Amino acid sequence: MSTEGKTFDFAVLRRLYRKGQPYRKAFALTAVLVLVLAVIAPVRPGQMRQIVDVFVPQGDHAGILRVSLLFVGVLLFESLVQYAQTWIANRVAQSVTLDLRGELYAHIMKFRMRYFDRTPVGQFVTRLIGDIDGIAEVFSVGILDIVRDILKLVVIITYMFWVDWQLTLMVLLPVPVLLFATRLFQQAVQRSFQDVRNQVARINVFIQEHVSGMSIVQIFNRERIERDKFHAINARHRDAHIRAIWAYSVFFPVVELLSAASVSLMLWWGLGDALSGKVSPGLLLEFSMFITMMYRPIRQMADNINVLQMGMVNANRVFRVLDEEEAQKDEGTLEPEQVSGDIRLNDVWFAYSDEQWVLRGISLHAKPGSMIAVVGATGAGKSSLAGLLNRTYEHQRGEVLLDNHPVDHYSLAWLRTRIALVPQDVFLFADSILNNITLFDATITREDVVRASKEVGTHEFIQRLPGGYDFQVGERGAMLSTGQRQLIAFVRAYARNPSVLILDEATSSVDGESEMLIRLAMDRLTQGRTSIVIAHRLSTVRKADTILVMDKGQIAEQGSHNELMKSEGIYHRLVSLQFEPEE
Repeated sequence: MSTEGKTFDFAVLRRLYRKGQPYRKAFALTAVLVLVLAVIAPVRPGQMRQIVDVFVPQGDHAGILRVSLLFVGVLLFESLVQYAQTWIANRVAQSVTLDLRGELYAHIMKFRMRYFDRTPVGQFVTRLIGDIDGIAEVFSVGILDIVRDILKLVVIITYMFWVDWQLTLMVLLPVPVLLFATRLFQQAVQRSFQDVRNQVARINVFIQEHVSGMSIVQIFNRERIERDKFHAINARHRDAHIRAIWAYSVFFPVVELLSAASVSLMLWWGLGDALSGKVSPGLLLEFSMFITMMYRPIRQMADNINVLQMGMVNANRVFRVLDEEEAQKDEGTLEPEQVSGDIRLNDVWFAYSDEQWVLRGISLHAKPGSMIAVVGATGAGKSSLAGLLNRTYEHQRGEVLLDNHPVDHYSLAWLRTRIALVPQDVFLFADSILNNITLFDATITREDVVRASKEVGTHEFIQRLPGGYDFQVGERGAMLSTGQRQLIAFVRAYARNPSVLILDEATSSVDGESEMLIRLAMDRLTQGRTSIVIAHRLSTVRKADTILVMDKGQIAEQGSHNELMKSEGIYHRLVSLQFEPEE
């Protein structure tokens, strides 16, 4: 989780501001407003000097009133400009982050599954929420505020030198110490903020994983252990924040102390000249206001530089994800109207990483409308084989053909509308049953869903639920049983009328009644279409045209149920182990 790269990277900053190009007019307007704020900075102190040095000695009450009203007018104008600048800058910031978050999410959705296999979900949450929000501050309080503060300092100090260069030099004597303290503060806060972001990512990963696995935590009585682990992570997050707070608690009093030192030096140097008539009281008042106006931007600038640097750290993390070349290749153009469902695998080799082969030299032929069953021990490569057909994963060697064309010659979206997968671990979104079946596909109507449910045999159980097809299933379908979730997955597949069906352990971990319903659904679903059935319960594969027995990533045996039983090989042993104890 450590942050990589430079903390102040102009290449990252340029790339970040290119994201704001659609809003360059609004951004330019904020820059103009920043310039206005800097230019009018000396006006109010000058007005106060005029009141004290000109109108008060003359007893000109009308002049005092006139300049006081102008003072209030300038203050109101400055407040209005500040409001407009802040509002526009924040609107630009939120617009940029809206676009960037959408771009990042769209990019992530194109990634291969292997990227999600090795990346914690909490890390994606941090990138999409925390890091993007940090980027917003670059546009709202980052570079523009730094430019404003620098311009204001340049204008104020230039004006002070023009009015009285000797008094200005005296006032500026503590500034080198302030700049040194600012640099130390900026480095300390930078390190602590980076640590804070890393700890936030760790907390996100931990919470995402452990809330999802809370049942395991409770079943195995690990509440105290996991609470202690979370306390340790949370404590590191607190300590990182405390280090940042410590830096602020030291820096701000130092700024106030040095500001007071500048005022003291001004009074020490200027009072003698004031008594001799060389310096007017109004000038001393004007310079005291300038000191306050000068030190405040320096203090704010240190904080804004930290905001800018953390924004670039966040941007660097987001850009690293955007630069990941993990997108699923989709260069195929074939989109035929009809598919017979003829599937061939010719000497296919597959590994999730490097050459740690999960499948070795797999060859098979599934004729249109036939059912191919794949059985074998856990880890034999059954589910990996299924993932190659709809290109959830990409094979490294050999050929995977659909109707005599390599699967990567087809459009990816088209391919996945023709090949439906019913997984073992069914994922349902926190939404209605209807929306979990249609997945917001406008081409599938409620009538289509009801018709598909009746065909599959799930309509009655859905109707018994409160609200029927509008029943809210809860997060990950928690309001439904495992068997009910599995049946919803069957309807989801059937409603799309696929040409090829893949059933991955569809009857595992369900009760007897649900298994019976699922078998009926399987019979209905597999009629008239090519089916690949990956099975743990061997009673579901006896009707298969061909049974493939996987062992250590290879096809060890193949044939019909009767043929394999007669051969008394691996399949015979698996059947015996599964059914003889019951008998």
